[in-house]
Amino acid sequence: MSLDFAPEQFQQLLYQAADILRYWYQNIGKEKTYPHASPETIQAVFDEPMPLIGQNPTELLEIIAKQVFEYSNKNIYPHYYAYITGGGNQAAILAEMLSNGLNQNNLKWHSAPANTEIEKIVLRWIAEMVGYPTEAGGVLTSGGTFANFLALAVARKIKSAIDVAEEGLYASSPLTIYVSEEGHSSIDKAIDMLGLGKKYLRKIPTNEHFEIDLSALEQQIIADKNKECSPICVIGIAGTTNTGATDDLVALSHICQKYNLWFHVDAAYGGFVASVAEYKNSLEGMEKADSMIIDPHKWMYVPFEAACVYIKNKTYLKDTFSLIPSYLRLDIGDDTRTDLMEYNLQLTKDFKALKIWMTMKTYGVDRLAEAIREDIKKAKYLAEKIERSVDFELLAPVPMSIVCFRYIGKPHTKVDLRSSNEHKEKFYNELNQNIIKAIEKDGRVFLAGTQIKDKTALRVCCVNHRRTYQDIDYLYDVLREIAEKILANE
Repeated sequence: MSLDFAPEQFQQLLYQAADILRYWYQNIGKEKTYPHASPETIQAVFDEPMPLIGQNPTELLEIIAKQVFEYSNKNIYPHYYAYITGGGNQAAILAEMLSNGLNQNNLKWHSAPANTEIEKIVLRWIAEMVGYPTEAGGVLTSGGTFANFLALAVARKIKSAIDVAEEGLYASSPLTIYVSEEGHSSIDKAIDMLGLGKKYLRKIPTNEHFEIDLSALEQQIIADKNKECSPICVIGIAGTTNTGATDDLVALSHICQKYNLWFHVDAAYGGFVASVAEYKNSLEGMEKADSMIIDPHKWMYVPFEAACVYIKNKTYLKDTFSLIPSYLRLDIGDDTRTDLMEYNLQLTKDFKALKIWMTMKTYGVDRLAEAIREDIKKAKYLAEKIERSVDFELLAPVPMSIVCFRYIGKPHTKVDLRSSNEHKEKFYNELNQNIIKAIEKDGRVFLAGTQIKDKTALRVCCVNHRRTYQDIDYLYDVLREIAEKILANE
């Protein structure tokens, strides 16, 4: 029994799906960005007994077109500013549809020949785009979290004094890893899952620019050596999640060389800035890293999921992950074939490379770099508006496309000017927490909050090629309107 549709029906369904997509993209920005629906509301729409009998797919596509769309957060809209969420691109949508039709499993070369070779090619292109060695080994994976896990698994294996694969960590002194206090939470997860112990992840203080304090880092490495710990890895960040700060990667590479440590760079967000000529120097030193991660689904605007992990010495990647059971040794291959299962943890792996290939071929690196440049300009435009205002306050520098700020009201706002600093900060923190809640309820724009040196911040991230300066003005006006209403009611 085949589950396929008749050719004519399949064609009509493809047309219907294409019309839905066309409608969504023709009407970008005309609906609220965030639906503000409760879990119970959404469950009431979709929850039903398990379907034993099939339903007309035409009707199901209508449900997707209306109800799934209605209750989705519209991150393709220019009014979406939360987290680090690329807006996707239409060329990649076409590739994703066709890659799903091919249903490739990138397990061994002979199970997905085109997939394997295209993945190798796009990894080389991205490395060249950002200035990382093109001979490095690499694989595509789901996102920065798993990419960091893979890179740190290699660092653990290569830099441990014992054979971790055979002996485990039982015979080892504690292995220590270093990252700034602005490091992504995925680092903590990886340290936990790799059995290294989160207390041996050293969170190093940052300077006034939110960059790792190099002196404090070196002092901690020396202290750990004196305590008979085994320092193995320093993680530099190219674009922190909170503020977009980049560590001094050249200095970090020198420290790693001095103490014989693995140098890993988390460039999941900021790595693509190296493709923009006037910002390339800000990421100098990334090319010196033993490993590096970068996410095309962030600032290359590729739809989710797509991340890259690179290991400069390709042999180390294979040494860490290659384990071939007997049932996978029976194909007749040759030395020119690459089985990507030997270079990462996954066996089953989808055709992520095609949407990246389609993106790079359709738009070209120059046009992608120009879109990144424009995102940075718009973020700096917002920062300038905030600095000129009397009722907003900028809380961090804006080196990339993240802007952290807060609403403080106009002079003589209700906070008593004679109050202590502690009282004022509590007032401003509560005010901005209420603004964040109100933004979600309002739904016209969507952003997330964060903490900047114990201050509650409104955090805006610009990684959407559809955004205009008028959209930034709209965001600014909506935020002021919401904030003034809250302040008037307090």
